[in-house]
Amino acid sequence: MPSIHPTAIVDAKAELADDVSIGAYSIIKGPVRIGPGTVVQEHTHIHGHTAIGRKCQIGPGAYVGLPPQHLKYSGEGTSLVIGDETIIREMASIHRSITPGPEHATKIGDRCFIMACAHVAHDCVLANDVTLANAVLLGGHVTIGEKAFLGGGFAIHQFCRVGRLAVVAGNEALSQDVPPFAAVRERGLRGYNAVGCRRAGLSRQSIAGIRAVFRRLRIHRQMTEVLKAIRAEVPQTPEVVEIMEFIEASRRGMVPSLMPLKSRGSFYTAGEAEEE
Repeated sequence: MPSIHPTAIVDAKAELADDVSIGAYSIIKGPVRIGPGTVVQEHTHIHGHTAIGRKCQIGPGAYVGLPPQHLKYSGEGTSLVIGDETIIREMASIHRSITPGPEHATKIGDRCFIMACAHVAHDCVLANDVTLANAVLLGGHVTIGEKAFLGGGFAIHQFCRVGRLAVVAGNEALSQDVPPFAAVRERGLRGYNAVGCRRAGLSRQSIAGIRAVFRRLRIHRQMTEVLKAIRAEVPQTPEVVEIMEFIEASRRGMVPSLMPLKSRGSFYTAGEAEEE
């Protein structure tokens, strides 16, 4: 039998695995499904068509599966799906999608770490092993790739994407896509995520290809020129192809590449070197 604190309220529609633990003053409302080994700590709210996987840790005081903050939301039974071994810390909030149906659900992958006060808006999709540090704010329909790390206080515009193994510094605010393997600081690309790529076990050949791509992103202003140079000059490793496909699929454009301007200690975007 699940362990449910006497002060907790659990809806009769909820389905809890036998070893689920529900902490004091928590509220489980609606057709929530919670998998084996998951712990819901005190003062946590979990609502609606929310499915939570195995061995997750949620709370205290987290808000999971609440309705989307969107004026077009009609009150229908929309969905949230959370994978296995994901951690959602205090005061974090994750909202369901706008459109009903499991194919439209807000989705959180396996082994994600969503720290205190982070917000995942409606229709977001987080791949496996994503880390959102404290107070990260994701607008609606944002997609985050596998093993991406987003620093504390980072905010991103709706419909943007962050690619696999990208790292973004804290207190950034972006309204464009971040390509896979990128390192972003002061609203621009600072190169590739060298530490993350090594930790992920990428080969030397793969890392050399990634580094070559980011050189082209610094040299060329237009993405058409970037892609042309990559095809002509860089070996087409899987990682290189992944970056190219990400760029080609972009709807909001790429975060610009920035380089230090040594003479003035400021920065210029890639392509302006010749003009200087």
